[in-house]
Amino acid sequence: MHKILSLLNLPESASKDAVKQAYSALKRKLDNKNFTAGSKAAIQATTCRNALEKSYKLFDQNKDDGEKEVQASGAPEMRPRLGQLCVASGMISMEQLQEAVEAQVTENLPLGEVLQKKQFISQAELDGLLLGQEIIDVPSACKDPDGIRLVLFDLVTEEMVLIAQMEQKAQGKPIGELMSRHGWIDPAVLEALSPDV
Repeated sequence: MHKILSLLNLPESASKDAVKQAYSALKRKLDNKNFTAGSKAAIQATTCRNALEKSYKLFDQNKDDGEKEVQASGAPEMRPRLGQLCVASGMISMEQLQEAVEAQVTENLPLGEVLQKKQFISQAELDGLLLGQEIIDVPSACKDPDGIRLVLFDLVTEEMVLIAQMEQKAQGKPIGELMSRHGWIDPAVLEALSPDV
């Protein structure tokens, strides 16, 4: 399947004309004039446009995009990683997790110890998270089509989608709403990417 079809939220059976029309419509929705200059939304819209244009150009030239596609898989459920639980529960941010993981690598300590050492979480919180880690099953791969699409647009990482999927399982909210709540995606960009009804 072409990446462009995923970006445009079109079925594999879509005609070349349907792809062209959807591409033009989405490109207009992501135009700079629709966003405040220099805002997070404008920056994210530019990222989306760049991914869209690159993929469409390859599609239009009948070339393979050569990029690894994020596929929804029937992968088994797994135990969430400690860092995912911390972010999903709102205890720490993705930036704090990244800082802790970097320290974990340099100091060669378990992540829980690093999180405590940096005073991101307490011992009681760590104990609760470790207990929760044993009883919670989460998808081991990106399964949400909207999450996959956001990864393909280079707006979020697969790790962010996994965290949002964990929250989605508990809260039942759309993945985009959860990512917006974390500040990972601007709501205006989500609106631009949403299909016309």
